[in-house]
Amino acid sequence: MDMAKTENWDVIVKRWGQGMVFHRFNRDIVTPFSSDEMAEQVEEFFSNRVTPLFVRVLKQSIEKIQIKARWIDKIRQEESLIPRLTRGLTRTPVET
Repeated sequence: MDMAKTENWDVIVKRWGQGMVFHRFNRDIVTPFSSDEMAEQVEEFFSNRVTPLFVRVLKQSIEKIQIKARWIDKIRQEESLIPRLTRGLTRTPVET
């Protein structure tokens, strides 16, 4: 883990503590991520920095990141269908 990130974490904890304000702050900072890689990094970063009260908020934030990552993957899979659908729609219909 980058030493600067650890130092930033220490400043945040000193300023806001680990109460409800901090939970909201963390939720709003962590939740916008949208990849499995970021979920893993968040989980790794907080693995030794959590208090019992913070565990649930962190778990919810990581779950939201993972849900968004799956949603993005589904969209990417659907995008691969677009060229085939376009070809199918532009074919001349067969007369019967």
